Amino acid sequence: MNARLISSVLCVGICGTIGGALMGQSGNQSSGSKLRMADGRPNLSGVWVNTGFKKLANGMLERLPSANLPFKPGGSDQWNLKLTGDPHHDRPMFYARVTKEGDFGCRPPGMPQSALTANAQQLFQPAGYLLIVYEGIHSSRMIPMDGRPHSADLEPTYLGDSVGRYDGDVALVDTTAVRPGMSDVGGHHMHSDAAHYIERYRRTGPSTMTLELTIDDPKMFTKPWVAGTWKMELHPEWTIMEGNCEDGGLDDPDKQDFRLLDYLHHSK
Repeated sequence: MNARLISSVLCVGICGTIGGALMGQSGNQSSGSKLRMADGRPNLSGVWVNTGFKKLANGMLERLPSANLPFKPGGSDQWNLKLTGDPHHDRPMFYARVTKEGDFGCRPPGMPQSALTANAQQLFQPAGYLLIVYEGIHSSRMIPMDGRPHSADLEPTYLGDSVGRYDGDVALVDTTAVRPGMSDVGGHHMHSDAAHYIERYRRTGPSTMTLELTIDDPKMFTKPWVAGTWKMELHPEWTIMEGNCEDGGLDDPDKQDFRLLDYLHHSK
């Protein structure tokens, strides 16, 4: 457990894991290892971790490529954030202005960063829904899986609007109405307000699953493209921990102040 938590903290930079457990595993090894549920749906339940990301020299993880993509003219400049050395520019997720006085805190990771977390995530499959609880900067998504369309006139949010359905052995999740921002903190990749994501979760074995992500952002790309496929591993012995953006989480603790609740309170 300790090795997993230490690795997770290194991957996300400042998501500290806090003492007590939030919740336990909902199933045991035998139930988690079954590839299908009693009603025929692919069984995605359990605590999973994505082990397929590329590790960079600085210890961060790169989920998405920087080049050789179907860019529109100028699309590469929009996708790849030009680093200035100013953490408020280079790492906007972790250095967000939260008050008029200039205090800084954390933004919620949003989509697709939440789906591409290197921390553990626990999946539940109540009737008609897929519930995903993320360990890093503790958040969750309750996704209707009845094939309904997106609602009209959606207000953009960090996690966007997600709807899904089962297609054979795949759970397909379609997300729109995501606030523009950073799509991959490790690779410094961005997305516009037109971003559209499709996740495909496929159970491949007693303790394995894959994730594939289709990215469609017509303001940057000429056509949709596919990232992954990433391997995910099942860990029934793990318990989801609480992870939040904590004070003094990066660089100089005397200068940086990370307060997730403060950001959510002051953000308009």
